[in-house]
Amino acid sequence: MFDKLPDLIDPVYSSQHDKRFVARVNQERFPRLKQLLVSTEHDVEVDVHFYYHPQYKMHAFDMKLGTVFTLECQRSLKSFDYPSSSSVTGVFVESMALAEELPSDVEVYELSEEKISLMDLVEDELMLSVPLSAIDDASEMDYQNPPEEDALPEDKELEKKENPFAALKGLKDNPN
Repeated sequence: MFDKLPDLIDPVYSSQHDKRFVARVNQERFPRLKQLLVSTEHDVEVDVHFYYHPQYKMHAFDMKLGTVFTLECQRSLKSFDYPSSSSVTGVFVESMALAEELPSDVEVYELSEEKISLMDLVEDELMLSVPLSAIDDASEMDYQNPPEEDALPEDKELEKKENPFAALKGLKDNPN
């Protein structure tokens, strides 16, 4: 297993030669992902296999990622570890018109240049794995709602006041 992924690769060449990249990369190396995390102490396990897809007749890849995100719980505002794993199958096309008949579970990447950044490809998938509102299931709020007997005095006075519409109800029942 490598410690580094190559940054720029030629996806067509890689798929023609059945290339596979397996590495363990620290989260610190992903600048956009780093902004979403409390800590970047964990590594990302990356396994990317490039090949020519016989069914779609396109250059394709399978990518598997596994890591643990350290996020801030939106309920308790404490950090917690959120394990994440994902796998994606993608194809490279020269024009998006070629991708219209592909199944919806296949990711489509338009090749605008000869080489692509493998690190950006991995980072994009990692960012999709981060929850929008991270909540630790084991967390509790630091405050609790007060019990009914501890209700504020104004609330008790409001409960004791007579309903102002009670007089109107009496007129409705007795029209004379």
